[in-house]
Amino acid sequence: MTDRINTILIIGATAGLGEAFTRRFHGLGKKVIITGRNQTKLDTLAKELDGISTRQFDITDFAALPANVASILEEFPKLDSVIINSGIQKSFNLYDPLSITPDEIKGEIETNLTGPTLLARLFAPHLLGLAAQGIKTTLFTTSSSLAYVPLSFYPTYCATKAGVHALTLILRQQLAFAPEAIKKNMNIVEIVPPYVDTGLDKAHRETTIAMQDRLIPHYTSTILFHVHARLPTEYIEKFFEALEKVEPDGSLKKEIGVGFGEAGVATWRAAFGPTYDQMGLTT
Repeated sequence: MTDRINTILIIGATAGLGEAFTRRFHGLGKKVIITGRNQTKLDTLAKELDGISTRQFDITDFAALPANVASILEEFPKLDSVIINSGIQKSFNLYDPLSITPDEIKGEIETNLTGPTLLARLFAPHLLGLAAQGIKTTLFTTSSSLAYVPLSFYPTYCATKAGVHALTLILRQQLAFAPEAIKKNMNIVEIVPPYVDTGLDKAHRETTIAMQDRLIPHYTSTILFHVHARLPTEYIEKFFEALEKVEPDGSLKKEIGVGFGEAGVATWRAAFGPTYDQMGLTT
């Protein structure tokens, strides 16, 4: 349902899935604004992809976020879609204090959960306001299949992505209190990727394979790290196929999961969806 997206901001767009989203949305003729910490990469993408706009900022610079967001909204008042996509991943053993520092754990939480939460708080009122004017808007959050099926190799990553999943549910539940016209026009969508070979785990891939051999002996590194890993191009094709599939009322799917991510979402909805329905809560 990409026809509802005209101007899109992609947070964390200089590598991995963020860059892949940037290239595809630009190729579809959308107005694309991207952010990232790496100014050189931002400049490179701007030269390669004619017409995109770039902003350098770090989502963990919390004091600067309000001004950065206000500046974007001032320049692009009709911004109708936002993808909050930034994330880092550390692999360590909680029983081995030497395997990671407290600052590294704090940094992962701030990048993966605190920053996205603050950004959602800053962008949601703008998107809500456009929806009230009859403009279709979408707030995308990026969690992970590991939010649904955590693995021991990534303690903080799994916990923070589970937090993003919960944050997305809460955004949707709070939106349910808005007037029907607004709810019809604004969608909250959780992006749930499987394991994609983006370089997210480049620094610790070999260490993780070694941990896997010790902790999950009936799996092999081939099973987890090659058969299940998808190329970014393959993932993007599946994502955009799913993006075009809408709910009966014409709204976007609440989650866009691919592969293992799709399985995690289906299992969660089958298990917990009925509970939320009994409580009368939107999920």
